[in-house]
Amino acid sequence: MTPFEIYTLVICLIVYVLLVGLGTYMVLTVYRLSVKLIRSGANDEEILCRYEKEKNRKRKKTCALDCISSIFLCAFLVAVFIFSSYAGCTKELYFDDMPTFKIVNSSSMAKKNEKNQYLFDNHLDNQFQTFDLILTYKIPPEEELRLYDIVVYEVDDILIVHRIVGIEEPGKTHPDERWFLCQGDAISQADRFPVKYEQMRAIYKNERIPFVGSFVAFMQSPVGYMCMILVAIAMVATPLMEKKLGKATAERLAILLPPPPAPIDPFARLRSAENNKIFAERLAELDEAAARYEELCALLGRIAGIRMIESKKARTFKSGNTPLVRMSIRGKTLNAQLALPPAEFANTKYIFTDLSESRKHKNYPMRVKLSSARQLRYTGELILDMVARGGLTLLPESAPIPESPFERLKGKKKKTFYQKLKLSPTAKARFEELRAEVEATHGVRRIDAKGQITYKVKNAPLARFIMRGKTLNLYLGLHPEEYAESKYIFTDVSDSAKHRNYPMRLKITSERQVRWAKELIAAAAEKAGAKV
Repeated sequence: MTPFEIYTLVICLIVYVLLVGLGTYMVLTVYRLSVKLIRSGANDEEILCRYEKEKNRKRKKTCALDCISSIFLCAFLVAVFIFSSYAGCTKELYFDDMPTFKIVNSSSMAKKNEKNQYLFDNHLDNQFQTFDLILTYKIPPEEELRLYDIVVYEVDDILIVHRIVGIEEPGKTHPDERWFLCQGDAISQADRFPVKYEQMRAIYKNERIPFVGSFVAFMQSPVGYMCMILVAIAMVATPLMEKKLGKATAERLAILLPPPPAPIDPFARLRSAENNKIFAERLAELDEAAARYEELCALLGRIAGIRMIESKKARTFKSGNTPLVRMSIRGKTLNAQLALPPAEFANTKYIFTDLSESRKHKNYPMRVKLSSARQLRYTGELILDMVARGGLTLLPESAPIPESPFERLKGKKKKTFYQKLKLSPTAKARFEELRAEVEATHGVRRIDAKGQITYKVKNAPLARFIMRGKTLNLYLGLHPEEYAESKYIFTDVSDSAKHRNYPMRLKITSERQVRWAKELIAAAAEKAGAKV
């Protein structure tokens, strides 16, 4: 670099640093004042007005458009930077097939001078303007140069682009070389000194890009490089500042606007305590339904080979493998579903609901609501009709209806989780406390089964409650080996396939275990990707 270029670079650096420092200070000051005004409430009216406008109008999906525009802008700036760097690095290199880009810095070839008659006679219209970007190639062999070719030659370290207007063959003054006379199209006189072949660097083949040279020259300068850095910094800093301002505005809006209504949980009804009661519990609370149920059981008990299969929500009666009746409670009404074809009783006195289109009730498609003594009498008639259709034997006196052979094997396990919980008030109180802790987890969902209560965050395991005897047990979705040396007292059940997703078991037998269980529930929620 020449001393002048070094001097220019130093001055540019000083000015650049000062301007960047001043600009950064001003931007940060404006940003801090904006955040302060938002948080103090001075812009509340403007924030609410903008919020109402955005809420009432159709929101356009401009995020993707802004992202695409930013990507295109970045790609364009990077391409220009690379191109300018390439043009600056190869300005003194010339190739046969690859062009070298040169910026036109003078107007000597900008137009046709009227005194240069040869331009008009030979229709030479390949002039170029100042700041055009011309494409030049390596100078061909001397014997291939022709009159009116435009060449790039060097004089005193300065590159000049002029047209050959005369070729002087070797003579007395220059016996071993040809001399070329060059001239600019806009100049009325030829260059002062003839040009030798050794001075020539490249040839112009009528290829140019108009008006781009000034931009490329700017990008090649120190100021251009600094501006590219400044643009890159601005493109990174602007979204960050907008994000922080948006966050401050959102926080202020949360204070100004009323809190949104709590989301409706579609599974709340299914998780209610009333819905989780088993058939026997609900039947015990309904005197009329219980009396009608006993009367129907007396009739069913007279059928030979009758047996009862009990589930959580219903009781099913079969004779061998022949389906007869399924009884359940809907609300406060006892319902009997009969294994009869509803179509055959369509125009009869019987009042019923046809469930034949439901695959769930395909074996018991006729549902009767036992809401009155008449409906009870009609149901008895329909049961007798089933006995006649199936060729079953009706005994003279009713006998106790035997349970399913599997009921004997169940023994005490017939009790549900809530039934076992009622036997221990202390365990129930601790369960309520821990359940509140679990259900405070964001995004948690509850799955009720007969003997356990399971909680998940989406599909990630969180916690499971089981009653073992009169002791509440908590199973957590944590790895026991991670807590092997900790203060917590637990049992590793990871070897059990049943509890492989909840391998850490805690016996909730004291207040200390309750406190530890809360800490571990928070750890399990964090592992499941939820917030408490």
